[in-house]
Amino acid sequence: MINFRKVRNPKAIMNANFETNVVTLVVETIEEVIAQYHGATLEQINDYLIIQGMEKGFLDLLKKQYCDLNPLLQQVFDYDYETKKWHLKKNKPFRGNVDVNMRIEYYLKSYLNRMERENKPADTDGIILHLMPLLKNGKTPEKQTILSVLKDIGEPYGDGCWRLKLETPQLFR
Repeated sequence: MINFRKVRNPKAIMNANFETNVVTLVVETIEEVIAQYHGATLEQINDYLIIQGMEKGFLDLLKKQYCDLNPLLQQVFDYDYETKKWHLKKNKPFRGNVDVNMRIEYYLKSYLNRMERENKPADTDGIILHLMPLLKNGKTPEKQTILSVLKDIGEPYGDGCWRLKLETPQLFR
């Protein structure tokens, strides 16, 4: 005969929830750092995961389940050998709650860089058409929000086309 007793221990419940959601927490945290740096190195990802793990209380689970992040990174993200940074897979939306302006900036930079590499024009309508499906998880931004971010990071040229602003180096004073 086996007897069970139901125990309502909030700490045990929280730990059980964390263990089942640790993959989600890790992936969302990696997405945040990728959006923040427009692609992230393994070192940036590790540093950010440690900080977030301590703040959100999943560092012990992270250490236990992900002593090597490479298999997870290879499964969920793409690696750019040229820049040595991890990125979202092509045309995949963010899963987590990354700030909408940060998401827009990430997708805009990716799209404008790709159009430049492929020597194709990036007109306003094409940009909006490309970005809107990627921004549907969470709150979908207005067209004006996308255009506002585009004006911050891009510059118009030709007949309604856009490219990334050239970064001018600043001299030390």
